[in-house]
Amino acid sequence: MKSARSRMVTGGVLLASGALLLSACASDSVEAGGEAAASGSLTFVTFGSAFQEAQETAFVDPFAAETGTEITVDSPTDLAKLKVMVETGDPDWDVYLAGSAESFAYCGTLFEELDFSNIERADFAEGTISDCGVPVDTYSYVVAYNTEKYGNTPPTSLADFFDLENFPGSRAMSGDPAEGNLEMALLADGVAVEDLYPLDYDRAFEKLDGIKADTTFWTSGAEQVEMMESGRADMILAWSGRAFEAVQNGAKFAPMWDQNAYHWASLAIVKGSSNPESAQQFIDYAVSPEPQALFAESIAYGAANLKATPELDPAEADWDSGADAHRDLSWSIDPAWWGDNADEVLSRWTAWTAG
Repeated sequence: MKSARSRMVTGGVLLASGALLLSACASDSVEAGGEAAASGSLTFVTFGSAFQEAQETAFVDPFAAETGTEITVDSPTDLAKLKVMVETGDPDWDVYLAGSAESFAYCGTLFEELDFSNIERADFAEGTISDCGVPVDTYSYVVAYNTEKYGNTPPTSLADFFDLENFPGSRAMSGDPAEGNLEMALLADGVAVEDLYPLDYDRAFEKLDGIKADTTFWTSGAEQVEMMESGRADMILAWSGRAFEAVQNGAKFAPMWDQNAYHWASLAIVKGSSNPESAQQFIDYAVSPEPQALFAESIAYGAANLKATPELDPAEADWDSGADAHRDLSWSIDPAWWGDNADEVLSRWTAWTAG
């Protein structure tokens, strides 16, 4: 469901519940903007639902309160819609929450190059920053399974997700191949992580063919949650934070971390944005340590800034993509390869899903 929300807070006013102060680097950025920064506006498009609420709590509301910037929050993201906006030269969006590969793939075409003068590249995991995007959260694309369905013999490996004989039941995965569907099919078929690229399309699709008839493709975070809560999927490849949301709502699901795909989402400035200064200042703030920690505490997604120190309760920790034990079992897409091949992957994926 799409939502749009706006806030106008007088510059310099702090939130009543003890607002976060801007980090030193973000403060410098806001001050550099002077009066323009205090009277700016921007539209931030994100994924919606509880994820959006956590972002609003962690950095949208505090930034608006600190600077007086009017922020409209829109959802969900839509790459096709973004392309049309950029092509017409009058985009409605200013800051876009891009997937792991998108800020690499569309740098300079859909997204502006960022100013990194107030962002420390070393504060983020190697390979996650592009010239047009900086990570704002981390998550895992992980197998979650219905504990009531599988009882005392739950799946223990990624290969089990593709094994309908020993683990019968409905499946679900993202309709976006950039989450790692092809790579995970190859991993489950015995391909080593270091040998994933270039992708062997024929082998990946042959593996996926085995579960296609039993698989539903979700298109949003909210749909993932609904699938788990309603029991429409017995086993699902889901975003770790959204799976935890479903569990909080009563869904009987647990994570299986073997070969989880470690992802991040990045903030990027839309090409042709009419509010580039406010957009840059917002990004500077959102990726700084204090807002990052608050975000991770607000939802079961990890902080992207390595200097952030969130405090998590045990239930959240079970779904924490950043936990050492979970990271040790993870792999990540090659964003540079995806940047060069995203259109081909999408074309092949679209043809397969439609076939």
